[in-house]
Amino acid sequence: MTDVLKELGAFAFASRMKRLSDRLKAEVSQVYLEQGITFNDSWFLVGVMLSKHKRMTVTDMAEALGISPPAISQVYGDMVKAGIVEVETGDIDRRQRILSLTPAGASVVEALNPIWNAFEICTKDLFEEAGCDALAALTAMEECLEKKSMIQRLRETLKT
Repeated sequence: MTDVLKELGAFAFASRMKRLSDRLKAEVSQVYLEQGITFNDSWFLVGVMLSKHKRMTVTDMAEALGISPPAISQVYGDMVKAGIVEVETGDIDRRQRILSLTPAGASVVEALNPIWNAFEICTKDLFEEAGCDALAALTAMEECLEKKSMIQRLRETLKT
């Protein structure tokens, strides 16, 4: 059977990126299970940020990651239920939420570190095998979109 997304070329670029992302996440999740670690792949960014910074506000984390605070809130809520993250209320601003790993969460992240390190090595090997610097290309695309969004590009193209 033909790969329709490949056939669609640049038109389906975002869909192919999502498919690749979904595949990588599913395969890493499989390794988590094989290693006996219960950790949802959607928790990755919050887990990494808290392993590096110990405590962070939702707002600071969202800003550092370039995603919305509600997206962080959705993720940390599930992590709280799983006993991985704890939440404190800010002293000055009671609306502020400060996140940190629980002792159990710190143990989970410690167990995940070798997998995360191996994933980084394997990803670099994959780039080399594919003969491309995908991270440089991705960074360049993000920078181009910062200068001129896809919305602007589409509007300009549709005017012609």
